Amino acid sequence: MLKMKKTFRYLLLLGALTGFASCLDEVPYGTYSNETFYNTEADAESALMYAYVPINYIDYCGRFLFFLSDVPTNQYKSYGKADESPLFQWDITPTSDEAIYFFKSAYVSLARTNSVLENVSRMTSISAMARNRILGEAHFLRAFNHFMLVINYGSVPIRSKTVSTVSDSYKDFAPIEKIYGFIIGELEEAIGLLPVNKVQGRADKVAAQALLARVYLYLASSKASGAPGYDWVADADDMYALAAQYASDVLEGQTVYRLDPDLGNVYDVDHQADGVEHIFMTSMNREASGMEGTYSQLPQMFAIQTGNIVYISSSLAGGGEVMKFMNYESGFQVMRVDNEFRDTYDDADLRKQLMVTTIYNEDGSVLATYDPSNLTSSDNVKNKFFYPFCRKYTDPKSNSNRTSANLYLIRFAEVALTYAEAAGPTEEGYKWVNEVRKRAGLGALPEGLSVADFREAVIQERIKELAFEGHGIYELRRLNRADERHITNKAFKPTYAYFYPAPQREMDLNPQR
Repeated sequence: MLKMKKTFRYLLLLGALTGFASCLDEVPYGTYSNETFYNTEADAESALMYAYVPINYIDYCGRFLFFLSDVPTNQYKSYGKADESPLFQWDITPTSDEAIYFFKSAYVSLARTNSVLENVSRMTSISAMARNRILGEAHFLRAFNHFMLVINYGSVPIRSKTVSTVSDSYKDFAPIEKIYGFIIGELEEAIGLLPVNKVQGRADKVAAQALLARVYLYLASSKASGAPGYDWVADADDMYALAAQYASDVLEGQTVYRLDPDLGNVYDVDHQADGVEHIFMTSMNREASGMEGTYSQLPQMFAIQTGNIVYISSSLAGGGEVMKFMNYESGFQVMRVDNEFRDTYDDADLRKQLMVTTIYNEDGSVLATYDPSNLTSSDNVKNKFFYPFCRKYTDPKSNSNRTSANLYLIRFAEVALTYAEAAGPTEEGYKWVNEVRKRAGLGALPEGLSVADFREAVIQERIKELAFEGHGIYELRRLNRADERHITNKAFKPTYAYFYPAPQREMDLNPQR
């Protein structure tokens, strides 16, 4: 973490290396060039950090990932308010901000990543160990960004090299099959180059293995379910086997990461960097002085509007101890949890308590409770509030509206459930899904389930475990369930159910489209 923070002082220099040409690409300008900048290991590290930075952007994984992934699902409820994202009502078009800026941010990261790959590989003033690690992380980033693009937009341009001319920026929108082939190759390259090395905000070998397991699970289940766009996948069983293989490498092949036995630790912002659960997540800092993206405002996106500081129970077991919820005057109440979704959790499920229905005064007395009959914010904190809110992103030590709350991009629990779904009702498959259930306070799944019934049970476990973490619509898409049967609390529109539209400007500017 410290090493990562130190490298940010180089980012202003790197800003002179890459500008932005259209919404797809960055091109060199200013006094620095690739030839004059990439001289030392510190230079290479700084360039790599510069490639990571867009992942924290609010237009990308810092905020818009929630809008594109979870808001269109039953996890959140539309209350018909003017400040709602259009995605609450499935009103997304090629000119929607969410679609435009998410697309743009992925390609900003790709442009910077390609610069790292092309220039660090030719450096002679760097050790082989450092070169391999930096290149491995860059290959991971190139895979991660393309994966974010393909699961959102389907066919997109593949960016495998830097852009030096305007004509270079005109790239075909590649078939989905080709994009996945590229992603798999990049992750295999990353796995071969990277060590196991946990650093918050950065990827290592385990992150690459975990992402590759997710990729193969998406391919397997998309083929098995008949999801649109995946007819080209040859055999679902082969993909399931590969998903299980790479997930097993994570679960059994290293000792740095594991399932944290305490669910509270997973969402304790000051425990995450040194904890064992998080494999890849953003790196936010409540003390940062820059724009949002160096710090996070995620807690405010979920919290109710209160007008003052409120408190929530610090115990997921229902104890009386309370802790400061967040040190700011009011939430934005944008991400409004649907209580019908909350009700799908068993009352014994500790994860249900991650959706708050009671807030307290500092002395522990009840300040207000959730009341489903109150559909406006006018009565908030008089004695009731109008939606249960997610507490997965809280920072009791927040600096006004600046928090260290991170987005959880890859967790060990996800990999455990990936393995279980891919492996089916084997001894190991049961073991891993039951480990996740045990931590949540639930009993084991019944033995003797069929493959189909076991996988469905694991899928339901994924929905509950990974709720509000940027997986929602992608899970429905890969299962061929992005339809009005499974999205019931919104004005569902099927036009972009399985792939969002690429930005209109990019299609207009790209003659190869």
